[in-house]
Amino acid sequence: MSRVRRFTHSLLSGYAQLGVNTLFTLITVRLALHYLSTDEYGLSMPVATIAGYVALLDLGMSGAAARILIDYKDHQKPEEYGGIIKTSALVGLAQAALIVVVGIGLAFVLGPLERISPPLRGKFFWLVIGQCCVTAGMFATRIVSLILTANQRFDVGNYSGSAGLAANGAVVWWGFAHGVGVFSLIWGQAAGVLTILILCVIYCGKLKLLPREGQWGEASWEKFRELFAFGQDIFLYMLGAQFVNFSQVLLLTPLIGLEASVIWTVCTRAFAIPVQVIGRVFDYSTSALAEMMVRGERAQLLKRFRDVTILSINLAVAAGAIFAVTNAPFVHIWTKGEIHWRVINDVLLAFWLIITVTVKLHTGLVGQTKNLHGLRYLYFVEGIAFIGVTILFHGYGGITVMLLTSIVCSLCCTTPYGLWRSRDYFHLTWKQLAAWHKSTFLLAATVAPVAAAVWLFTRNLPALEQLVLRGGVVGLWTALMFLRHGLASSVRADACRQAPNWAKPLLTRMGAAHPET
Repeated sequence: MSRVRRFTHSLLSGYAQLGVNTLFTLITVRLALHYLSTDEYGLSMPVATIAGYVALLDLGMSGAAARILIDYKDHQKPEEYGGIIKTSALVGLAQAALIVVVGIGLAFVLGPLERISPPLRGKFFWLVIGQCCVTAGMFATRIVSLILTANQRFDVGNYSGSAGLAANGAVVWWGFAHGVGVFSLIWGQAAGVLTILILCVIYCGKLKLLPREGQWGEASWEKFRELFAFGQDIFLYMLGAQFVNFSQVLLLTPLIGLEASVIWTVCTRAFAIPVQVIGRVFDYSTSALAEMMVRGERAQLLKRFRDVTILSINLAVAAGAIFAVTNAPFVHIWTKGEIHWRVINDVLLAFWLIITVTVKLHTGLVGQTKNLHGLRYLYFVEGIAFIGVTILFHGYGGITVMLLTSIVCSLCCTTPYGLWRSRDYFHLTWKQLAAWHKSTFLLAATVAPVAAAVWLFTRNLPALEQLVLRGGVVGLWTALMFLRHGLASSVRADACRQAPNWAKPLLTRMGAAHPET
């Protein structure tokens, strides 16, 4: 199977999984709001964020293993591939044990620090321990999914993930209905992790991705040092990213209260969809891009990364416009008017989406080179700056100030650095790199005014009518403009080859009308 076909299959299966995940989220949130009190459901928000920080005990080893496995999978000595698998598996088991110990310690001290009311601290205590145990289980078994990643079989992980979400949702529903309460969320996650593990193991064997008998090699300190050297760079990078992207709930809870955390979580649920949809374009490209680096296919690497960059950022512009005008009525309908926030926050999230995608692309390329250099510190500095500025100025606008701080910190730190590293890696001029984004400005110039006009003329309508009209008009116009301006010529050619017969004439006509992007 060619790289393009593997990528296409991975992308489509990834979007199918995203659909399952969206359905899972909608159902579980409504179930939680029905069966749990606001305060009890609010406990799960900081607990999930705490688990994200505990996962930093990974120390970048997962990312390092996924990338280094690509170096070894085509190695002339097959036992080297088996040795790195064994070493990574042992590291995962050790980290899982550490996570359990740390989780127990955190459970004792975080209740008072997070200002959890005394009647809820008992539940919070066991939620933290349960969440950390589930996280530990994921660490102990992660090597299976890393093998699939290194061999560009994201599709298997996507199908397994969909099955895991189904198991998760079934257990959560049963737990809520039988009085298990907020702990149902933990048991559901455990069921999902077990389901994914079983399916991934079966497919690794079926696809013959594991070393053959006699080719397993041995775990060694040398391979551990190779993993750790790269992993510590990734760790610093991820720590900064964690501060910027996942600290909101932890900050909002002590600064404003649990209600603010619930508002943030609910009002940004829809935002998570375009982030995941667009992020998958690069995520499913990483293994192929890294393979091109290992094999020295420099020209092909430049072409594919440019295509992925243009496609992803243009998708962010399109999705941001649609999100900015539809999120408010969607939240109003979804929560029956119980939860809402300022419209400016939706606009800021649209800008943040474009910036987030840009940073992900260019810093992601740096990560695949295995030479992070200053990035490992820069992202960490950005994260510290974000937390510090938010704490200082939250009283002037709460969530809005937090979003503005995220945007400004990124524009001052990781965005320019990532662009500079891409330009330097491919030996481009700034003008050549800027030319990649010509189509982005054309797309934004044709979509943004229409989105603003539609929002203005529908702002006094009922929420359902707002959602239908804004989604329909802005969505259709954005789709047409994306087909005209948003696809690079090489991507359009690939799309024509992969598309069904009925769609090929449309893509061809759009390409003829706007041959260069």
